[in-house]
Amino acid sequence: MNKTLKCMIIDDEEGAHLVLRHYIKQLKQLDLQHSFYNPIEAMEYMYENPVDLIFLDINMPGISGLEMLKALKNPPLVVLTTAYKEYALESYEYRVVDYLVKPFDLARFMAAIDNVFSRYTPINETTDSNQEEKETSYLLLRVDGDTLKLYFDEITHLQSWGNYVKVFTKEKQYLSPITTTEIEKKLDRKRFMRIHKSHIVALNQIKKISGGQVELERGLILPIGSTYKRELLERFE
Repeated sequence: MNKTLKCMIIDDEEGAHLVLRHYIKQLKQLDLQHSFYNPIEAMEYMYENPVDLIFLDINMPGISGLEMLKALKNPPLVVLTTAYKEYALESYEYRVVDYLVKPFDLARFMAAIDNVFSRYTPINETTDSNQEEKETSYLLLRVDGDTLKLYFDEITHLQSWGNYVKVFTKEKQYLSPITTTEIEKKLDRKRFMRIHKSHIVALNQIKKISGGQVELERGLILPIGSTYKRELLERFE
């Protein structure tokens, strides 16, 4: 990868800064621009000095890392670095590439950086980045002979229904003449995952994983297929 990413550390612990600086220095593809112990100061810096990637802690004074992401209209790519596993599900609502649980070693850090470069899209060149985002943020669905536009953020889960697929949103459900395999290819794989031969879920809708089942935010229980369980659990490690 020829591109060098401008990055920033936001963490209130000195130890975390020392570890991240040490790891970042070993990669010529990362250029550390600044380090902050306070997220508000970091936001002020970012308004004038955009970066490509931030390493962000969650529990910090003033506002949390997730509250900071919520406040940013167009956040850069994010790798969360935290001592707490319980925020993994909520983090998928933001542009979070990976979730590093402290303490993490260099190998785990490198895996996160590999994920970063797989997600990175230059915001320049010949394509309009806003247009590109629009083209990949929704699903075009045939329903009753019409073509319906459903944004990914609206979809909670999908279910195979014979030669059709039921697509569920927070308000309605739609039946479309398409196979589960075909519709899976149209979805954002960072936001959705097949958990069973008949079920695909939005990752940010998963409230709990228990045994061979997942519970969604509205209390719906769905089965986890044995061939999908390991990957699902790995997504939330």
